Amino acid sequence: MDESKMAADSLDTSVLWAWFPVGACGIRTVLLFISSLSIFVLRVGQMHIGSRTTSSPIATLKYLVPLDILQTFGWYLFSAWWFSEIFKWSSPTGAQLEWVKQARPHERPSLNERPIYLYTSHLLLAVVQSVAHLYYDYDRVPIPVAKRVTGAADQRTHPVETVSKRIQLAVPQLIRDGFTRSAMVTAISPVAYAFLLRRPAWSFTLYFAKLFWDFPRSAADPPGYIPPYSTANLLFSVFLSKEPLKRGQPLTEEAKDPNGSLLTGLNAKKETVRAFAFWELSFISQQFPDRRKAIFNDIDREGGPAWTQILQSATKLIKGISTRIEENRNPPGSKPPQTEQAQQPVLQTLPRLTDPPKEENIFAPSSSGPHNFGDAFSSAAKLYGQSPDWTPTARARARDVFDRASSAMLSPERKQKLLASSRELKMLAGSSTGTPTTLHPIIAQVLRSPVGQLFRQAYARRLSAVVLDSPHANVCSIVDAVDSLTRLLVASLQEDQYGKVQTDVPGVVRLYTETIMALEPFINGGMNAHWTDVSFPPPSQPDAQAEARRVKDVDLVLDTLKRSLADLLSAFNLYFKDIGLVGRDLRLAREAAGLVEEGI
Repeated sequence: MDESKMAADSLDTSVLWAWFPVGACGIRTVLLFISSLSIFVLRVGQMHIGSRTTSSPIATLKYLVPLDILQTFGWYLFSAWWFSEIFKWSSPTGAQLEWVKQARPHERPSLNERPIYLYTSHLLLAVVQSVAHLYYDYDRVPIPVAKRVTGAADQRTHPVETVSKRIQLAVPQLIRDGFTRSAMVTAISPVAYAFLLRRPAWSFTLYFAKLFWDFPRSAADPPGYIPPYSTANLLFSVFLSKEPLKRGQPLTEEAKDPNGSLLTGLNAKKETVRAFAFWELSFISQQFPDRRKAIFNDIDREGGPAWTQILQSATKLIKGISTRIEENRNPPGSKPPQTEQAQQPVLQTLPRLTDPPKEENIFAPSSSGPHNFGDAFSSAAKLYGQSPDWTPTARARARDVFDRASSAMLSPERKQKLLASSRELKMLAGSSTGTPTTLHPIIAQVLRSPVGQLFRQAYARRLSAVVLDSPHANVCSIVDAVDSLTRLLVASLQEDQYGKVQTDVPGVVRLYTETIMALEPFINGGMNAHWTDVSFPPPSQPDAQAEARRVKDVDLVLDTLKRSLADLLSAFNLYFKDIGLVGRDLRLAREAAGLVEEGI
């Protein structure tokens, strides 16, 4: 009995000291946390809210080079190196992870290959994780956006789950990804180390080891851990995407100047700060009447009343949709429509029987037409190919150069004959509405391959870039801006004691109407598929093509605009004449909101 009791007491004592934070285990825990902390630092520096809207994956590199790539690889490599140091320091002597093998007295010391391979494997894993971080956009903070259903109990635009539930749902995928990548690195490490990394790793280690030990020249020729990367990324995303509330109140409630802090966030240049400010404004417009009244009554603020500044910030965000659509339809590089000039009287003469005499030097050596035109066409192709993206601007620029070069070197008849003989020239000189169906089968096959996918400009990404901005979508801020403006205007009927807010209703109604009238036709065929988008359905499949034009986030913005416009018209139905919303503006607003078809 005494022996068993003593064994139990010693076991309890060893377990206690193993987990007691003051002991060696506690020190190791703190040091290991630095490995995860480096990922938090990386996420803070590069976080964003919206998804990527660049035209193609390869175009994303323009926004990642060089700072984001250097930061990502740098922090992951530091994390792997730091973990390797703690792992080596915590290992027992029997693991034989010392850098130098202490030889016998008559022998010289030599480098130990075990720690070299351990460090190399960890650093290789950091490289793989860095590539995955950039490719899958781990810097994005996922915030769900939902359609607002009239009469529903939950009116939140961002129905965020609890922290525990989100972690519970994400853990299985996290384990699968970690196991897959660790297995891949474990399989690749021996081959990569033996054929590529062994000599550089030994040379690098020997360079520093020679500062402390004496090695012979022959020492230069030598005879899975998974860091908590995924866990750090998951916890960062989960806790940062929490609702902007503190103890049930908006975050700015405890500030010295709540409205001033809110306005600073709404006007911030950083996307993340602005998105959370509009999210908080959405909560205020829904659930906090005292804050709404404070906004309506704050009329003596520097820069204008608080409501006016909120309206300006939201209007700028919403009006950006129409501005980007107009820029896409009329790119800066395209020629503006020519105004018809007044016709001058033309003197009727007899028809010319021969070509007019040449005015240039007839004794100068003549140059071959095809050679000069080839140079002109190569310059046009060079301009087209060097464009950072095959946008309508690049195509219009190339088409303009081609027209000028061909007009200078060829007669109209020869130009038409040349265009008819080459499909590539037809695509260049024709309109910018080329479809993937006109591609050569070999080019189409290349674009369908994994390598071609990097260069494919999908319709959904191009549409999102125009409507939701680029390089990251502002869908959260746009939806919150529309929803907040609408709710504040409706609430002003009861809570605005000065009656100043209602004067802005006609302007907001016109803003919603113009945005809907520009956005809806643009979604339903206003933009053609890019010629590299081989997955886009052909014109022979109109139903599939119409389905391919539906982009979830873009449809969400359009639905929010229509519902908000309908709510405004319904709330101010009795005051149209008083606020000056009559005639054509009212008719167009009802049509844009879809109230005419419903008979309202």
